[in-house]
Parts: sequence; structure tokens; C-alpha cells
Amino acid sequence: MDIDDAIDAIKKDMINFLIKIINIPTENPPGLNYEKFVDYVSEYLKSLDYKVEIVKPNKEELKQLVKFGEGERPNIVATYGNSGVKIGFNSHYDVVPSGKGWSHDPYNAVIENGKIYGRGSSDMKSGIAVQLFAVEVLKMLYDIKNITVKQFIVPDEETVGNRNAGTYYLVEKGYINKKNLDYLIFTEPLNPTNIGIGHRGALWGFFKLKGIKSHGGFPQKGGDTIRCAAKIINYIYEILENGSNIVSKYPIIPESSRRPSYLVGTINGGDWMNTVSDYLTFSYVRRIVPEEKIDSAINEINDIIDYGKRTCPNVNIEFDQYYITDSIIFENSQGVKLISKIIKDVYSVEPFLVLSPGTFDIRFVYNKGIDTFNYGPGLLEMAHATDEYVYIEDLVKSTKVIALFLK
Repeated sequence: MDIDDAIDAIKKDMINFLIKIINIPTENPPGLNYEKFVDYVSEYLKSLDYKVEIVKPNKEELKQLVKFGEGERPNIVATYGNSGVKIGFNSHYDVVPSGKGWSHDPYNAVIENGKIYGRGSSDMKSGIAVQLFAVEVLKMLYDIKNITVKQFIVPDEETVGNRNAGTYYLVEKGYINKKNLDYLIFTEPLNPTNIGIGHRGALWGFFKLKGIKSHGGFPQKGGDTIRCAAKIINYIYEILENGSNIVSKYPIIPESSRRPSYLVGTINGGDWMNTVSDYLTFSYVRRIVPEEKIDSAINEINDIIDYGKRTCPNVNIEFDQYYITDSIIFENSQGVKLISKIIKDVYSVEPFLVLSPGTFDIRFVYNKGIDTFNYGPGLLEMAHATDEYVYIEDLVKSTKVIALFLK
């Protein structure tokens, strides 16, 4: 039996496992069905002879770690073997809300035209499937006594944060450290012929506007937070974003993400259509390229508030910062060089070293002395998308890449 025979032997089980975990709606926020997911996957890992520990923050810790959502935040820490090279895998099991407009039920995964459709199929439950079944492929071919494999399957990646109840918590508690890991591979969706070596920086928060309520028949008497927010949002997009001429030299994907970006993703405010709105909040996400200093993004917040004060005299404006991180770039390590060669052999293309346009949990292990990079089967453009899917071919080939790396 060769490696292709072994992958053929486990392919059906891997697909069925992926479909099963897609069909558990682990939407975050708020953190749905976390314990159901962890119960299923931890039992599955035990059936594969892993030693499994469930690591959960206590109630007091949760107050500090969880801003969006509620309930328990269990992490799976599973270990196979106890000697030799220590290789860890990190993936998150939470998914963003599916939203509307799907042509397929996001939580009743189906296979069509060589694709598995469902929320989390690319981001990133396919990564979980690959990191588990690549080990099973290796076990079919060899008596693997020269490696230790650790599976870290975590919650709350999607709601980011300077701290979280997933990877950050495992680092702080010593489960992820230089002593017990030589390599750590994240399996986020950055396309299966790319190797992720970091990400752009980011600043997240909420603008909070407080005005004066008034009757809709004489809105001039009020302090209209919706009108004010419209002016500020226009300023963000038309003046700040269009005014930036920075183009990063770093390999950020897609190419459009080599520029700084701004996003207002949610707006909440007002009580009734015939009443001037006296409160409003809108979210703000600023992506920072490596050439920028993080202070410049912070200073922009002050510029936005000053602009709002000048144009909205009857509205008070504040900013509640939720999350900030600089750009992260890992060195071209031995692990990166090794997996590059394997990807080239399996896919017959030269792999690219890339930076993610969005942040992910890899930031929590930066400068921890672990050979760390990202490689997964999912497509970046499918992350958070309607009718999200992963190619079965990429699922298979990525499993082969990871199995050969473990070998």
C-alpha cells in the first residue's frame, strides 16, 4: 500500500466526518452548540487512540475572555504518541453566522460537482478533517513511534480579540509552548497551494453616537445620530480610504488587500421612523498593512471623532476599541521550506508564501520559539461566503501534503 492507496481507504470516512461536523451549527457569535461539537469530536479522537483533555475557562475567566456570546468555551487538546518530533495542529471550530441567501442549507452539507457545500466547509472545518485524517494515513503506512501529534481544536477565533477563550487561553495555560511543540501548523483557508506566514494588522471597535430625540415633524430640533453617522461613514470611505496611496510590498492575498482597508459592518440605532434617532452605534474594522504604524490607525480614530464634532454639533461621539494587533510576519522556517517542497510535488506548482488579509490565532504564538506556519485545504474567497464550499480534490491533496510532512 502506498500513500495514495491509504488516502483512498480513508477518503469516505474523512468526507463523512467533515459533513457531520459541518452539520453542527457552531455559530459565533453567540457560540452555539459548542459542547455538542466538542462531545462528538472528542469521542471520535478517542476512537483513534488519542488521549483527550477538554480545557475550559472558568466563569470568572469567561467574563474577561468573551465579549460576544455566552456559555461554555471548551477547547480540545488531544495527543497521539509521546516521543520524537512534536508536531501540533491548530484549528477553530466556530463559524460565522450563515446569514440568508443560500441555495444550499448551510447546516445540511451536500456534495455537488466535486464540492462539499456548507458553513465552515472552507473556514475551517475542512482543516480539522485534514489534520486528523493525515495522521490516520500515516498510521496505515508506518509504525509511527518517532513523532508526537497534538491536536488543538479551539473556539472563538471568529470574534477575535486581544485575548480569547481558545488559542490565547491555551498559550497562557501552557498547553501551547516551545517545550511541547517543535512545529505548529494552523489549517486556516488560504488556498491549498499557499503557505501562510502571517497576516495584516487590524483595529476593531465601535463608534457610539448620542444625540437628542425629537419629533419627525421638526427634526432640526434634534441631534440626529443617523444623519451624523452617514456623514462620518462617508468621511471614512471617501476621504480616508480613497485618500490612502499605500500599496504593500508584502505578499498579502488577494492583491487588493495590499492596500489599507476600512469596513463599517453593522449599524444599530433609532427607535421609530417618525422620531429623530438619539443613539446609534456602528462597527469599524481597519486593516493595517505592514508598512503602516499602528499609531497611525489610532490617530485616524481621533480624526474621525474631530470630523464628527465639527459636522454634528448636537451629537456626542465616542469610540470603544475592542481589538488591536500589528501585522505579523513569521520567518521562512525549516517547516516552511519542507512543506513548500511537498506542495510542489503534490500539486505540480510552485507554492506561494502569503500573508492573510485578516488576522487569525497564529498571532498568539508569534515570538514563542515554535516553527509555525499555516497550511489548509480551504479557499480564502469562500471564507464567510454564501454557499461556502471546499473541493474534495483539495481535501484529498491537502491530506497527502500533511501526511508527507508528518512522515
